[in-house]
Amino acid sequence: MKSIQSLIGNKGNIWMGYAAGIGAAVAYGASQTVGKHVTSEFATPLVGTAFSLVFGFLYVSVMFHRHIPNDLRTSPRRGFLWFGLSGIASASGVTLLYFALSNAPLVVVSPVVAINPLITLTLAHFFLHKLEKITKRTIMGTVLVVLGVVIITVSKGVS
Repeated sequence: MKSIQSLIGNKGNIWMGYAAGIGAAVAYGASQTVGKHVTSEFATPLVGTAFSLVFGFLYVSVMFHRHIPNDLRTSPRRGFLWFGLSGIASASGVTLLYFALSNAPLVVVSPVVAINPLITLTLAHFFLHKLEKITKRTIMGTVLVVLGVVIITVSKGVS
C-alpha cells in the first residue's frame, strides 16, 4: 500500500506540512484542555507532567518502534545533543504549561502559550537563517498572533 506522501508527490509536501501543523494545533489544544482538568482535579503539575511525558513516550514508541533501531544507527552522533536539547525544552514547556494551568484560567493560559511563534521566529532568525527564510508576511502574521494574545489577556484581566 502506498503512503499518502508518495501519492501526492514532492509538491504535496507543503500540504502535508500544513495538515500536520493543523493536527498539531488540535492535539496541543486538546492537551491543554485535558491538562487543566488533570491539574484541577487529579494531580499536581509535576505529577501531571511526568505522566503526560511517559504516556507520550509510550505512544511514540508504539507508533514508530520499527524505525527506531535504524534511525539510531544512521543518525549522526552530534545530532543527539540537539535531540537532548529539544527534549529538555519540550519537557520544560510541558512542566511550565501544567504549572500555568494549575494557577490560571485555561482561556488565559492558552493564548499566552500561543505567543510561541514569536519565540520561534526569533530563534529561527538567529539559528536557522540558512534553512528558513523569514519574510515580512511571516513577521506580520507573528505580530498579529501576539497582538491577539495581548487583547485576550488584557480583556480577560479587565472583566
